[in-house]
Amino acid sequence: GNPEKLGLEMGGFVMNLSAHPDGRHIAFSTSEQSNAEIWEMKNFLPDEKLAQYKTEAGKEPEGITIKQVWTGSEVDNSGSVSLNGEYLSFVDWNTGDLAIRNLKTKENQRVTHEATWDKPQQFADLNKISPYGKQIAYYWYNKNRTELRVINLNDKSHITLFNSLDGEIYPCLWFPNGEKIIVQKSGEKENVKWQLSLINVNTGESQVLKEFENSSLINISLSPDEKYLAFDFSKAGNYGNFDINLLSVDGKNEIPFIKHPANDRLLGWVPGRKEFLFISDRSGTWDLWAIPVIDGKPSEPAKRIYTDIGEIQPMGFTENGDGFFSFSRRNFNTYIVPFNIDTGELNEKSGKSILGSNFQAKWSPDGKYLAYIKEDYKSNNPWQLTVQILKTGEERELATNLFDPNSPCWSPDGNSILVIGRPQRVNYAGKDYNGGIYIVDVKTGQITKSLLLSDYEFNRPVDASWPLSDIQWSLDGKSIFYLFYKDRLVKHDLESGEDSVLYKHSDFNRNILSRSPDGKSLLFATYNPGENKSHLFIMPEEGGEEKELFTSKEGRKFTRGLWSPDSKYIYITEGLDGTNLWKISVEGGIPQKVWHSENRLEFISMLPHGNQMAFSIRERTTEIRVIENLAKELENIFSQDE
Repeated sequence: GNPEKLGLEMGGFVMNLSAHPDGRHIAFSTSEQSNAEIWEMKNFLPDEKLAQYKTEAGKEPEGITIKQVWTGSEVDNSGSVSLNGEYLSFVDWNTGDLAIRNLKTKENQRVTHEATWDKPQQFADLNKISPYGKQIAYYWYNKNRTELRVINLNDKSHITLFNSLDGEIYPCLWFPNGEKIIVQKSGEKENVKWQLSLINVNTGESQVLKEFENSSLINISLSPDEKYLAFDFSKAGNYGNFDINLLSVDGKNEIPFIKHPANDRLLGWVPGRKEFLFISDRSGTWDLWAIPVIDGKPSEPAKRIYTDIGEIQPMGFTENGDGFFSFSRRNFNTYIVPFNIDTGELNEKSGKSILGSNFQAKWSPDGKYLAYIKEDYKSNNPWQLTVQILKTGEERELATNLFDPNSPCWSPDGNSILVIGRPQRVNYAGKDYNGGIYIVDVKTGQITKSLLLSDYEFNRPVDASWPLSDIQWSLDGKSIFYLFYKDRLVKHDLESGEDSVLYKHSDFNRNILSRSPDGKSLLFATYNPGENKSHLFIMPEEGGEEKELFTSKEGRKFTRGLWSPDSKYIYITEGLDGTNLWKISVEGGIPQKVWHSENRLEFISMLPHGNQMAFSIRERTTEIRVIENLAKELENIFSQDE
């Protein structure tokens, strides 16, 4: 027959090509100049075309099968599946309301109608549907308060079990009778990050079962005899690497369960079976493992029952033994592309990409180096300040003992990089944030403390917003500028340590702060929630009268702001689904929309000479999938040993 084009085009050479035996995937490598990439094409053949390639005797293999349940832009994995497999609870992030999805009809329905993204904000988050789908326990952020609510799906009435200004609480699981739930909440003691508690839904009575030192959310499962809770937890001194323990439901006895040098995450017990499921990367890939448990003890060694399932997030089991889970991918693709400074046009189809997941790319003053944050969640330090020599492509990691670095900014002489970070890793930016602003020596990678939050006394906002953002050097390198929370633009003298508040506003557009190349002006933006618009300003570097230049057009907030090399023009990005690039004269006048992209650019920066741009596009996909035939497969595997 005639060859059939599959529809994928790209630059470079395809070096190797291999088809998966299932006929649905192709893996291949490409090479472009000095860069190489490995790609995977999924579902490259539709079902009707795939059928043509199956032999008449070809049948679906017996054993475990994995099917996609839900995909698309609305997918959310904050909830769980009902025991009968009919409903999935989730958050509708367009509105912030709690919702349910009918897995048979594929229809979504909101069950709350009071969420709002305007101030004061209200929205739902992590949630668990009761075993037979009559109630949902859910986290609710309510005007700076944290609430644990339970809603009745029949009449939409709700009760509040927890209400606090300074605590967090998330539902973990329901007991089968629907009268008790296990929750994870922030501890009341200073040295305790989290507590595992049991709450009676009818009375509201609470009992602390266990306290954790690490502030990481965990997965929990109840044993079939309701005597034990299995939970995964981060190992001491090895953040992000998990083991699994058992805890008696009264909280009195804790038993080591899955202890291994590798990373092990919990899925839970399959209804009607004695086997406990977990995923582990001990074999080099994330595989599905099972281990029989009797009276709180393993009765047989663990067995791998499915290879390369991925780093999945459990969403519960149905009564027939099907397991629901989510699978997420996130990647920042960073590109260096030609830029026409006169027309403002970016050529997305030209240029080159930076290998890996990288964001916040910034050029050195001489344009020979690029600093960015490299993302690798398999590392103990998943965000790493990195500098690339553009001529050779060689990368160097700097400040390896600094966690969560962001907003890198080169010093005027190119010898140092200013960066926000913290000396130890914690999950949240609110009351536990202990970071500051650091100066990183480009040659040695060593850090010098510049400004530490621990040296300040201030009232922290309850919304856990980041305290510091968008740092900038002064042209003489003697001072730095930064946004403090949402309401202050500050100048910090590096020699004296003194701070000067240059501008105050109730809500800064926190992605926008930039010093002009000539060192005379600062660019910043504020947000007005009443009109749902952002306003762009410039003002003298030493403070003084501000000048408004632009009001956002098609997006609520601006995303990034840049100066032209001659300091005469400003380029500003905005957009919801895509990205618009506007060009504005510092003298005023009518802004020009000079470029549009269907992609949403998360970060963008300009080469000091002005003829290239570096920008990052965040790609995030989440799917809900189901593992079928689990119970039958477990019976086949473990009955052979009896």
